[in-house]
Amino acid sequence: MANFAQRYRSMSDYRLAQLEADLSVLVPEAREALRAEIARRPTPAASRSAQGEKPFSAKDSLDGLGGWLAWYCLGLFGGVYNEARLAASLHGGVNSVMLGFAILCWGMAAWNLATGITMVVRARSALRMILIHLIFGALQGVVIVADGASLLASSSRSGGVAEALIGVGLSICASYGIWFRYFQVSKRVKTTFGRNL
Repeated sequence: MANFAQRYRSMSDYRLAQLEADLSVLVPEAREALRAEIARRPTPAASRSAQGEKPFSAKDSLDGLGGWLAWYCLGLFGGVYNEARLAASLHGGVNSVMLGFAILCWGMAAWNLATGITMVVRARSALRMILIHLIFGALQGVVIVADGASLLASSSRSGGVAEALIGVGLSICASYGIWFRYFQVSKRVKTTFGRNL
């Protein structure tokens, strides 16, 4: 409750009015804190908008799943299929490393779905779930790089496959690093979820 109160205290009257207009998306503690903050202010949020701020019915163009944020969310749902397909292709793996990687892929498929849903409904846990997704996605890339490196070291005949694995793993790690940076600095992320990573 204190965290919500502190967040709302720093918001403009216009932003508070926007939140008040759509209380159904807030958890009960957030609704209580929002009502308390609106009541605490000397001038009601609606009259502030008449004094020069944008009317509270106007929607912020950066609020919602648009732009790159929409692409990330769509990628999560597409990733469910890709991760499940990769995990299914490893079902015949004879060693524990391949079995562990298949389990990681199934876990990533489930996490992609859950994270995408939290983004669509704008749950307060969305950014935390995104952070976990980015960490485990990068870990998956590291495992692929390590697998390629061990294959390269063990057999000179499979050098092409090993180099391809290393390249794929490095590109996966780089893409998750870029997305991590996006969630740290994006104005759309801050407007939609109330903060950045």
